Amino acid sequence: MTHFEIADLFRVFSCDIRKEIRIIYKSKELSEIDTMKYAEQPNISYATYSIEMVIAIAFRVCSKESALFRRFVINEIRVNKRGTPITLFVSCGRDNNLWYS
Repeated sequence: MTHFEIADLFRVFSCDIRKEIRIIYKSKELSEIDTMKYAEQPNISYATYSIEMVIAIAFRVCSKESALFRRFVINEIRVNKRGTPITLFVSCGRDNNLWYS
C-alpha cells in the first residue's frame, strides 16, 4: 500500500502517515529494506509498504478505523495457531463500508 492508501484506510492525513513511517524507520522498529519497495509506472515512481508497516502504523495512529484494524489483527493472532498463515483482505474504497476478514 502507498502512504496515501494507508491514510485513506485509517481515515487520517497522509502527512501523519509519512511522519509515523519516518519515526518507525528512525527508531529501527522496522527495516526500510524489508518493508518498502518502489513501484514504477510510466512517468511515475512511488513507495509501497508491506503489511508489517501497515500494522505498525495502526498501533501508532488514533482513529476509529485504526482501532478496528488493531482489534482485527489481535483477534487473528490470538485465534490462529502458530505457523498458520493469516489472510487479510482490505478494501480501500472511499465509502464508509470497509470490510476486514
